[in-house]
Formats: sequence, structure tokens, C-alpha cells
Amino acid sequence: MPTYFDQAATNWDDNPVRRALMTAVAEAIFRHVQPSSDMHVLDYGCGTGLISFCLAPHVATVTAADSSEGMLAVLRQKIDQSGLRTIQAMQLDLERDAIPDARYDLIVTNMVMHHVADTERMLRNFQALLWPGGVLCVSDLDTEPGVFHDPEAAATVHHHGFDRQEFRELMERAGFHDVQDATAHTIRKPVADGGERDFPVFLMTGRK
Repeated sequence: MPTYFDQAATNWDDNPVRRALMTAVAEAIFRHVQPSSDMHVLDYGCGTGLISFCLAPHVATVTAADSSEGMLAVLRQKIDQSGLRTIQAMQLDLERDAIPDARYDLIVTNMVMHHVADTERMLRNFQALLWPGGVLCVSDLDTEPGVFHDPEAAATVHHHGFDRQEFRELMERAGFHDVQDATAHTIRKPVADGGERDFPVFLMTGRK
């Protein structure tokens, strides 16, 4: 049965707010991590690959992983059209699937963790997928009152953003050190009461 994300995939890239967010997060990753040409990267919850395509020209490989076959279908079409051979699409759900054998120098995951029920377990999975010295980059919403998502997407949400200090502690318990955070972007969008609201998005990094 198609999921919300399968159904949304076809028009996913048409949203200018989403494109601006992904560009800002990619720029924050470049500022704080400085990806290099020898890095093998996992973009988990990649969607249609907006972050993957920003990173791919600057790293060795990007494995773009998502649980949504609809998102991956759009991504594969974009890879074919681009001619890029450094991006590989992979269907992966780390809440249910076994951890793959591959290991990575950098893992990025953008606006994914609020959809994950057991965030600490997911962070431990990321830690296991990194080489020693590898870096995890998590971008997600600061705590918000549950008004960010539209009703269709809200059914997929487990957390209305995160308190940064609490998330930092989750990362440290999962085995990350040198954990740092910065505001990567602020999304301004209409909310149900008819007004607009700012939603800060953090980038938190930690090293294995």
C-alpha cells in the first residue's frame, strides 16, 4: 500500500520552501564538516536526493537510502537524467531492516528523525554504520507545538521537533563525541490559525 511519502514523491521537488531548506542544510554541512573527495557518504531518508545531489560532486560516493519506493523511483530517474555515477539509490529502513555491511565516513539525515519512533536506537544504528572517526550530521526541527506538518504528513510524525540539549544527550549516549549544533535554516510557513510562524532547523554533528 503506498505510503504518504510514496504518494508525495512525484511533486516533492516542486516545493520552493523544501528546496531552500535542503540547500541551506547542505551549505551548513559544508561549513561544519567540510566533506572531501575521499569520503563515502550515506544520505539516510534521502527522499528524492536533494541533499545527495548537493554532496555528490564533492565526495567519492553517496549512497542515497530511503524506505519509500516512490521517493527512490524519482531519485533513480534523476540519477539517470543527470549522468552522475557517484550516487547509488538503496531501499533501506533502519527501523526494521538489518544494518548493512557497508561503512561510511559521513552520514547525513535531514528532517527524518521526527518521523522515527525510537530515536536513540536509530542513532546507535548510525554509529554502527560509521568508520571510526566518521561524522554524523542530523538536521531537524527545534521543538514546535505540533503545527508544522499538514494533516496528511502529521500521521507520520512521532516527535514535534527536538530540544537541542536533549538531542545532544541522545547522541552522546549513542556513542558520539564532540557533539555540536548550529541553526542551519529557519522555515517560515503558514500555520492553521491563518498566520505564519518561523520554524528553526538545527544541524547537529557528532564524531564516532
